[in-house]
Formats: sequence, C-alpha cells, structure tokens
Amino acid sequence: MIEIGKINRLKVVRQSDLGYMLSDGEKEILMHYKQAAKVLEKDEMVDVYIYTDKENRPTATMHPTVLQMGKPAFATVVQVLPGIGVFVDNQTPKDLLVSKDYLPYDEQRWPQVGDRLFLELKMKKNALMAKPVNRFDVKSLAPDLIYTAGQRCRAFVLRLAEKGAGLITDDRIYVFVPLHQYRKPLRLGEEVMVTITKMLDHEAYGTLNEHKEILMDDDKKLLLEYLKSHAFLKLTAKSTKEEVESYFPLLSRKAFKRAYGNLYKEGLIWFDEEKTYLKQ
Repeated sequence: MIEIGKINRLKVVRQSDLGYMLSDGEKEILMHYKQAAKVLEKDEMVDVYIYTDKENRPTATMHPTVLQMGKPAFATVVQVLPGIGVFVDNQTPKDLLVSKDYLPYDEQRWPQVGDRLFLELKMKKNALMAKPVNRFDVKSLAPDLIYTAGQRCRAFVLRLAEKGAGLITDDRIYVFVPLHQYRKPLRLGEEVMVTITKMLDHEAYGTLNEHKEILMDDDKKLLLEYLKSHAFLKLTAKSTKEEVESYFPLLSRKAFKRAYGNLYKEGLIWFDEEKTYLKQ
C-alpha cells in the first residue's frame, strides 16, 4: 500500500512522456523526470517520497523533503494568503498549506514570509497539509537536554496564549514566556532570542526582556510618546496593576513605576492626584 507523506519503496514499471511510472504491485503513480535523482531502469527498486500535486493526486520524488508523516520538523513560510493560511516549503513542487484554522484569529499575529513553524503532516480531503505541533507533543519529543538559568537560545514562537507565549528552540525544547516578560506583540513563527530563567521536566521558562537599564529607556520612551500625543495620562505612581495594563498591556506596574520615577526625577513630567502631564 502506497503511503502518502512517507518514504515508499516502489518498482519502476515503465516510462511515459512525463516521467517514470512506479508501482507497489497494486497501484501505479507518476514520478516526473525532474523528480528523479538519476536515470532509472525498468524493474529497478527506488525509495521515493509520496506527496500530493495541485490536483491532489499522489506523486513521487526522490529528492529529500523537510517534513514526513510522523516526523515533525521546522519549515519556512514562503507565502501568506489572507483569509486562507500560509504556505511552507517542503522541497517539493507543491508547497504545503497551513490552514487559517491552525493560525491566530488576528491575522496580524500570522507568520510572515521567512518565519519558521514547527509542523507535522496531516491528510485532509485527499490533500497533504501541515499543522503546528501542539505544546504537549513538543514536550514529549523533547531531547534529554537541560538548559541552565541565564542561557540564551534562539527560538521560534510556537503558540500565543492569554498568559504568554510558547516558544520552541533549535533543540526542540519548549519555553514558556509569561506576558510580562516581553515588550512587543509577537507573531507565530517569529524568531527571537530567549534567556532561560528556569527549567522543569523538559519545559523551560524564559524572558525576552533585556537588561533593566535598556528596558527602562524603552519604557520611558513609551510614556513620553503617549504624553506627547495626548493632553494627559490618567495614571500616576499610585495607579494599580490593572490601571497600568489598561493603557500599556505589555508593561508591568513595577516597570511603569521605574520609568515614571525617572521621568519625574529628570523634570520631564508633573502630576496631580489623578493625572500625569508633560512639562512644556
């Protein structure tokens, strides 16, 4: 039985105008001449990868692919189609679709061309497609590797949730980054550098934030930009965590107070009981 998405050992039974006809003894499929790694002879046995073409017909290639059924891997986004999904390169003539059903509702959080997704293959309506690997499967696939606190790793955004972002490193280790540990909205497949804070049971925790001094400068700029474009800011150093987050969702109350205090010391702002103003 020919298995789509996997390596199959098939026999060359004949040639056609388009390519070689291969068989498992029951069914014949075409392998275009361009997909053959060498000239083949009749009755020769070859190992080929089976994928579906634009008409969803099984076809073969001898060239290496990125993804195989049951073998998750990173794949690069090559096209984004709003309302439909994104396509990734599998080193076959037909790119693989990752449906919008597996992507964030907000298309601003979709991957961009060049981003990398950690994917697995699936069949849907006779077509070979790809979908992101869920975090539980990533954890089960994790190698016997321990990160240390302070270690920096390259990673890619695997999932976006209400409380933070899930990343997967080049080593295939899952890293959870709480919402307050990054400053800008992330998108699926985005490449980031994460600093490990701790590791438990093949799952790491990390931060995307840089040193406090650098972050404070960025936070001060954020507050100043708001004040320059508004008459006032309805926050003070006494504002609650919820009040701060209503204006700056990615800024913790502690970071807000640190930046706020420095702006006041520098003589750039003044305040009354409820509001803060920019000094003119």
